[in-house]
Amino acid sequence: MSKKEIAGAKKYAFNTDSDLEVGERISSQEYATPMLVVKVLDESYKYFNYATGELTNKFNSTSQWEIRTLIIREDEEMAVYAKRI
Repeated sequence: MSKKEIAGAKKYAFNTDSDLEVGERISSQEYATPMLVVKVLDESYKYFNYATGELTNKFNSTSQWEIRTLIIREDEEMAVYAKRI
């Protein structure tokens, strides 16, 4: 992707213990299109501000959402994954 394409794309922030590298593409059933890793930070944060993109550990705006955890896994082709409800 070009810098212009990256600038126009949706931005997401996740906390993860997975070993990701800039340039990797990942996909999730939660999102309609694959995601491109554009930055990996050494520090974890609790909140992101969807209006400004700011990452912080203090809740100080109604524009903040809690950052979700990203878990990378290799699904088995012949398995059905479910969760208790």
